[in-house]
Amino acid sequence: MRGRRLQIAWQEDEQTLYNLYRKEKDPQRRTRLHALWLLRRGHSLQETARIVGVHYRTLQRWVAWYRRGGLNEVLGRRHGGQGGRKSRLTPQEEARLKELACRGEIRTIWDGVNWAKQTCGVPYTYWGMRWVFARLHLRKKVPRPIAPQASLEAQEGWKKGAWRPS
Repeated sequence: MRGRRLQIAWQEDEQTLYNLYRKEKDPQRRTRLHALWLLRRGHSLQETARIVGVHYRTLQRWVAWYRRGGLNEVLGRRHGGQGGRKSRLTPQEEARLKELACRGEIRTIWDGVNWAKQTCGVPYTYWGMRWVFARLHLRKKVPRPIAPQASLEAQEGWKKGAWRPS
């Protein structure tokens, strides 16, 4: 049993879609262009979905996007959402946080949480500030513990090459 023939008002010819598909580097966009090219060549939705390795409903969604806005609509959408929540800190506050962290005044994520609450009045959890640190490419700097019996002079001497085995 066959359904009715797919009706799409194509804006691009088959060769154009093929060329775009072959040149595309982004895997997500390339898969979508491959599917559109196969549909343009006359393959069914079910056959195209099987060839490109996506669910039938996904392909139907791509066709709906194409009908609504053409290639720009299909290629402009990204899988994985819209990038998450907006930051609670302003760009200026984020720049200040980064500056303070680079100067060593904010060394840990908890320092960042406390700074955001006291300075900006913005409450953050540990995990929320951890995402801020990751986005700003900051590292949580926790000093290595020093044993109570350690000799700082001996360590400095060792770093400078003065250590000699007895």
